[in-house]
Amino acid sequence: MNDRFQVRFIDRDEFRPAMQLCWRVFCEFDSDLYPLKGVQSFSRFINDDQLYTAFINGGFPVIAAFDGNEMIGVAALRNGPHLSLLFVDGDYQHMGVGTALVQFCQEWLLSSHTGLGDEKLTVNASPPGEGFYHWLGFKDLGPIIFKDGIHYKPMVFYL
Repeated sequence: MNDRFQVRFIDRDEFRPAMQLCWRVFCEFDSDLYPLKGVQSFSRFINDDQLYTAFINGGFPVIAAFDGNEMIGVAALRNGPHLSLLFVDGDYQHMGVGTALVQFCQEWLLSSHTGLGDEKLTVNASPPGEGFYHWLGFKDLGPIIFKDGIHYKPMVFYL
């Protein structure tokens, strides 16, 4: 935690606002990088009722950063240690919010795993996010992948 914002797991009633923040930031910074099929694919993902059910059942942990009562960033994990979402409100970018969200995820994963030496955090980085993830210490796992209108680079961080 820092003096400016708080990072924590979200409550049930904060799920839809978290997905709305992801959509708003995606539309502002990422949507014009993708064809319509990619934008629709992302929209379907964050609005899928099965995703909400997974969240309720503990299979899709969602973490958010708050400035007071205002949600300013969102991260989510799925399939174990895969960073599925990371979005920060434009007014709060380059202020450590994304870094704090990733670090929260890393610390939580370390505290909830067996410690057998195979702990890692993976991400499918969007083109604008690649530099950020490299800066955090993530390594490329392969070339850019194109799937469902979205292109991304698989990356890994060994905890």
